[in-house]
Amino acid sequence: MILTDLLSFDNLALFYLLRDTPPNVLARVFVRADARLSGALLGLMTPKQREAIHYLMAKENDGDEKLFAEANSALLILADDLMRKGLVIKEGRYYYGKPVEEKAPAEA
Repeated sequence: MILTDLLSFDNLALFYLLRDTPPNVLARVFVRADARLSGALLGLMTPKQREAIHYLMAKENDGDEKLFAEANSALLILADDLMRKGLVIKEGRYYYGKPVEEKAPAEA
């Protein structure tokens, strides 16, 4: 998988990826990512999350190419992990998040 494959993730798959990715990694990826990917991820965030990411983007924009590459690799590792867990499924060239059944709270 390469970073541009994430453009083929549906919203649920992106939600899972967003949920599992540390904010500083997301911020570093956003600094250099395709605007379509950044826009899709930002669209899934709450206003508070977007504010935090924008703050971290300014902080993480240090020009350290090694750290940018590591952040991209980390994001792809997390995406692969979601596929291994069965939360994201590839069909053709697209990736779909698999809804997880919510368990009803145990009655006391």
